[in-house]
Order: sequence, then C-alpha cells, then structure tokens
Amino acid sequence: MDWAAAEWTAGEVRLWPMHGDAEGAAITAPAGDDPVAALRAMLAPGVAIDVIAAGWPGTAPVRVPCPPPPPLPALALDPQVTLHRLPGLVQDRPADLIGAQATRIAGHLARHPDFDGVLCLPGPQSVWAQISAGEVVSFRSFLTGELLSALTASADESTGFAEAVQDALSRPAGLAAELSSVRARLALDRITPSDAHAQTAGLLIGAELAGARPWWLGQPVTVIGQGWLADRYAEALVLQGVTPAMADPTRALLDGFRAARRTL
Repeated sequence: MDWAAAEWTAGEVRLWPMHGDAEGAAITAPAGDDPVAALRAMLAPGVAIDVIAAGWPGTAPVRVPCPPPPPLPALALDPQVTLHRLPGLVQDRPADLIGAQATRIAGHLARHPDFDGVLCLPGPQSVWAQISAGEVVSFRSFLTGELLSALTASADESTGFAEAVQDALSRPAGLAAELSSVRARLALDRITPSDAHAQTAGLLIGAELAGARPWWLGQPVTVIGQGWLADRYAEALVLQGVTPAMADPTRALLDGFRAARRTL
C-alpha cells in the first residue's frame, strides 16, 4: 500500500490500506484509550507510510463557517509512521462539535463540488450541516441514535414509526411522556418489541426534525447513511414533503481521505 486511511470512533480504529486512489478491505481493531498502539499493530512493521486519520483524539477542530479543512501538520509517530490528522468542526452558537463526520462532509463535497443545501448524517450522533459555496455554514448534531440504542433493542419488521414521527413533530414538548407511554405499552404486552423500537425511533427522529427544522425546511437534503436508521430518516423527511437524495457513508469518508491526500 502507498498510504493508509484511518477512522477512530467508538473506541475502535478502522483502517483502509490504499494504493493510489484504490482502497483495500477495511481492517477494524479495538483501540481503547491508545489508538496509536492500535494503529501501529495494524500496519506492517518496518515500512514507512503516511496515515491520514479522521476523528483522531486530541485534534483541534476548525471553526465554521469554513470549507472542509485540510490535514494538520504531520505528526511523526515513529520513523515509519507519519500521521496526518483531519480536523473536526466546532461551532459557538449553538455550541457543537463533530469529528470524523466532517471528513464525510468533505468527501461528499469533493464528489459534488456544486452541492448547495443540507447534508444529514445519521448515526449515534446525527449531524445536519448547511452547505453553501463549498463551505460548511452551520451545523447541528443530535444524540438521537445514542438515545435509541440506550432505550430499545434493534428490530426488523414493525409498525407505528410514521405516526410517532408526526406526534413528536407536532408536540415535541411531550417527548419524554410519549417515550414512557411506549415503554408502558410494551410492558403490558400491547405492542411488540419491534413496534416499541420503531415507535421510539419515530418519536426521537420526529423531535430531532423539529429541532433541526431551520436546517432542512425548504432545502435540498442528502442523507449520507445506509441501513435501517438512515432509511428511517429518509422516511421521516418524506413525511414532511422533503424527498432526500441518498449517499453511501463509507464512500463519502474515503472520498474525504482521498481529497485530503491530494493536499499533502
């Protein structure tokens, strides 16, 4: 490999060996509190290599509004490994901070340089980013995915999502009470665990849409995500008359790494 791309997230390092612009299969390893040791163990010993990293702990973020930031000055981990850290983004009002999601935003803009609108990135920390003239103008993140994982177990076939979205959008102040009601109906065997999961997701995503309304109302929206949760965000937006485009989050991340590589 010519170089490597790495993402640190949720206590793991995910690494892609890169040959030019072509990526190899991803390798994932637990990092704990020492991502540097995890990174060294994933690389071939004795081979000098540049690693471009997103979400790296201790990396100073860049304040918005700004274009996607380039890598910070190189950091030599040892004679073989040179680390190029990609900054996250920070915002004062409202106070907010994102890490590796900033690289996905950069990757989407590298592939779609004329994009003007809003990017929605679902995940444990979902992000809504307003993009104009190649810059991130503002953003807002929500802990919806993290709350959903804490409240219910994932499930497949289910009902009640759309109704829950509309309930939370129309009455966001009642979110905590409605979540309690879902738990009560589940305990009383009036709904299945799958339905409880869908309805909890609908309430949380509906409340998020209410809070993020300035970012998506009247805007073209692209959801950078895959899987059940990303599909639910798209469904919730369609319920509000917004038909989002969909983008692959891994491709966006790798495009962000490739764009960063071209600046070195």
